[in-house]
Amino acid sequence: MIQKTATALLCLLCLVALAACETGAPKKPVACTPPTGIDLDAAIAQSQSDLSMPQCHYLFDAYLDNLLAIAQGNPKVENKRKFSEFLVWANTQGILTRVQAENHYNRFFNITFVCLPEDYNVCSVCDKQTEIERNMAGELRDKELGMLKACRDKDSYYAAHDQYETLRVLLEATCQACNR
Repeated sequence: MIQKTATALLCLLCLVALAACETGAPKKPVACTPPTGIDLDAAIAQSQSDLSMPQCHYLFDAYLDNLLAIAQGNPKVENKRKFSEFLVWANTQGILTRVQAENHYNRFFNITFVCLPEDYNVCSVCDKQTEIERNMAGELRDKELGMLKACRDKDSYYAAHDQYETLRVLLEATCQACNR
């Protein structure tokens, strides 16, 4: 009787182990391949599908870069809204924080420069003048890519360019007044 119980228990354990094994086709590995092509809507849909998987989150910037390149093939002002919605989606999915999503949007699609120091003593910016100017120039290139090349929003880009020039002059004047 003990032998029958032991055999039955062993058979039951084997059945449980077999039932726990996954059946069916093996799962396809996640590619995490940033989109290509010419259709921005399809590329955004593919990006959202891929980025829904946590193992692809680290490639978010590559996905965004590819989306911007795709948008350059068919630039229109409504692309700004599509990028805004994509960044809001990334925030709601936990891929980006709200601040990161806002900074991405502002860096490419808003005339305001996000690379400027937020809190500073007037003369303290002179210690970082070269770095600030380099960061502003890089951000202006991103605004050109986002506003002008991907969205064909010339007015916003030229306003950002004017703000860039004004900020450079103000920075230079500030540093001359501070004798640095």
